[in-house]
Amino acid sequence: MFIVFNKEKINSYIILLSTVVILFGIAFSVTTKDTVETATSTKELPIYNVATEEKKVAFTMNCAWEADDIDKILETLSKHNCKITFFMVGDFVKKYPDAVKRVHEAGHEIRKSFRYTPTCK
Repeated sequence: MFIVFNKEKINSYIILLSTVVILFGIAFSVTTKDTVETATSTKELPIYNVATEEKKVAFTMNCAWEADDIDKILETLSKHNCKITFFMVGDFVKKYPDAVKRVHEAGHEIRKSFRYTPTCK
């Protein structure tokens, strides 16, 4: 098997390699220690799992857009005697205060959720 290189292929490979090198250069020059979030920062990190011998599952629900299905969700959770944590953004709380009240009255935990908007320095 012979590999044949012609002038067009060589030019294509040079352009491809140059593009990759330029993109890596941009990526490494833009990312600095000041703009990278680490586990040691003050930002609260989510808990994905907890070591336990108990057979438990934690359910969460993000509320950010509409409240049309809250009653159905609460009905299903009540039917199965299940309590979950609802994460709600401020806009949702302002727009649907009655839904927030129903979730609270049903005994579920409500946590404030933040929309993360990255900023470059």
